[in-house]
Amino acid sequence: VTLGLGAAFAPDYEGSDDYAFVPLWNLRVGNLYHPETFVQILGPQLRSNLVPSDHWRFGVSGRYLPDYEDVDDDEVQDLEDVDAVGLLGATLGYDFVAGPRSDVALELDAQYDVAESNGGILTPRFRWRQPWSESVVFETTLAATWASEDYMSNRFGIDAGAAADSGLDTHDADEGFKSASISGSLTFRLTQGLSLTGVAAFTRLLGDAEDSPIVDDRGSENQALGGVLLNYTF
Repeated sequence: VTLGLGAAFAPDYEGSDDYAFVPLWNLRVGNLYHPETFVQILGPQLRSNLVPSDHWRFGVSGRYLPDYEDVDDDEVQDLEDVDAVGLLGATLGYDFVAGPRSDVALELDAQYDVAESNGGILTPRFRWRQPWSESVVFETTLAATWASEDYMSNRFGIDAGAAADSGLDTHDADEGFKSASISGSLTFRLTQGLSLTGVAAFTRLLGDAEDSPIVDDRGSENQALGGVLLNYTF
């Protein structure tokens, strides 16, 4: 069992150029009935592997994205028709390296908005984790995300009514790849149970997400994140 608490500096919505510190937490229960099985809640994300295999991966995954009610930008905040997103689905993957500390894996997330039925996303991902020493572990991930028309319309589309309320231009957001990202982390083991993890990520919005007025006019297609977590494992 690992418990972690920290903070991240992140955009206040996907596509924003306003950044703020947000809490970051980590709850992971591993070795459920096999060394590679686990359930983890890391910030707003749910991850898991429920297959007792050294290589194959399959588990429940999810993510929560709030609406725009509390964002800093007043015009984006006036988009009251945007719903919060509660994504839930599955992760399928294959890890080419068997071992508790090293990973070279290909994975695919398939998730649907179970909160408001506003479509879903597919995220293919390459993940590499490698120990640099007995006390330092490095991990990096390359990913891209395809989103359905309903998902894109909810998060990035602006109809005539919303345009009148916010002052932003109308925008028709269709299905397609919405983003590509790279992320990395370094974990330093401080004691037998205590560790410190630094995380960083860069995301580039694409297609109709990049062209949306909430990004092109009021925000930025380039999204960055940085954070730190203090973890205790017992």
